[in-house]
Amino acid sequence: MIIDSDENLCTDVCSFFHSTGNKAQQAKDYTSAVKLIEKDLFDVIVSDAKIRGGSIRDLVRYVREKNPKTVVVVNSAIDTVQEGVRAVKEGAFGIIQKPFTLPELNFQIRKALDRQAGVQEEGGPPERFQNVYQPANFIGQCPQIKDLFNIVMRVAKTSSSVIITGETGTGKELIAGAIHYNSKRASGPFVRVNCAALPEQLLESELFGYERGAFTGAEKLRIGRFEQANKGTIFLDEVADMSLYTQAKVLRVLQEKEFERLGSNESVKTDVRIISATNKDLLEQMEKRLFREDLYYRLNVVTIHLPPLRERGDDVKLLTQFFLKKYTAELNHHVKNVEPEAVRMLAGYHWPGNIRELENTIERAVVLADGEKITKDDMKLIFAHRPYTRKDEGNGQLILPEEGVDLDELEKSFVVQALERTEYVQKEAAKLLNVSSRVLNYKIKQFGITHPKWSQNH
Repeated sequence: MIIDSDENLCTDVCSFFHSTGNKAQQAKDYTSAVKLIEKDLFDVIVSDAKIRGGSIRDLVRYVREKNPKTVVVVNSAIDTVQEGVRAVKEGAFGIIQKPFTLPELNFQIRKALDRQAGVQEEGGPPERFQNVYQPANFIGQCPQIKDLFNIVMRVAKTSSSVIITGETGTGKELIAGAIHYNSKRASGPFVRVNCAALPEQLLESELFGYERGAFTGAEKLRIGRFEQANKGTIFLDEVADMSLYTQAKVLRVLQEKEFERLGSNESVKTDVRIISATNKDLLEQMEKRLFREDLYYRLNVVTIHLPPLRERGDDVKLLTQFFLKKYTAELNHHVKNVEPEAVRMLAGYHWPGNIRELENTIERAVVLADGEKITKDDMKLIFAHRPYTRKDEGNGQLILPEEGVDLDELEKSFVVQALERTEYVQKEAAKLLNVSSRVLNYKIKQFGITHPKWSQNH
């Protein structure tokens, strides 16, 4: 059972486990979850740490009373880690960080079930669960991708720090997961932090935690990400966006294997592997004195570069078929294939958002398709909302469609795409558009763009 107020998340999780031959149910709050527990016997319950209508600790205690063999996995967001830690103390198996991937959730559940059944974890998780992140499960046949996965499997056997580079949407987090889940640390936590999504002070407390009373509003102890990642791996996404001050503290963790929580003089030991990622040129950042040279050489023991989708040849077609199968199953649509002309349109597009953008495109195409095929007209309808479909290979200029464009709509389209690609982090969207945050904020107001995430922050 998955318990979460996010219905889309519940549907995705249930669909995934149904597709693997398991039974799955969903509940939106504490009351509905208890009703289901009274009716059925669950092997696994995955619950949001902030469950509506009750507390996660009450749920764990109730489950243990009803059936001690039921495994409870807690999923926590940035602001609910403490609730997750308390739930583990009450008897929950462990914590998985939001947002999580379905393979990652599957791995965590299988690991929990094996431990519940008394399976020993010496040397890491059972081989069949390591397969979740094996190269065979990644889509790609171009030479760059094949070479890349050979490197990934070699690096995974070491404890060296790794930097993953590449454009937004190329799959850097997936590669980090592949390294972790095929390493000796696979039975430990895989903790992810987006360094660009948080201001400097929040990022510092997120990474290192804080003591009660460390600053105004610090009403209770908070465990940081480095502490959570002990015996496992921490993935620092967009590492180039850390301030020089925070970089210095991360360097100390690498050198000394210890740190202090904010407001404390007591050192906390941690054994953690650091995998970092960036879409920026770190050498250029060092020349500008925006990134520490000593930290760079500590992090950059091995570099793995992910090629953009436009350089991967026929992989666009392979990925199209993969996403087509995924979304026809999830959306229960009877779309069987993509017409050749539509495939040519996909192959000719520049894909500035890479694999993430392709997946979004195929999902929309499945929704829009009237028959059993995705047609050229379906793709035209989708690409009509994009500023261009390809670049002129001769001079690199964007091609103006024959029918012309609405310049305001074109500008709005770029702004919306930049926000979507950065998960509505305005600072990062402004960088993609090469404008200041002030200019982007003006454009957002001009076009009337809104997002629930912004209202929650004010």
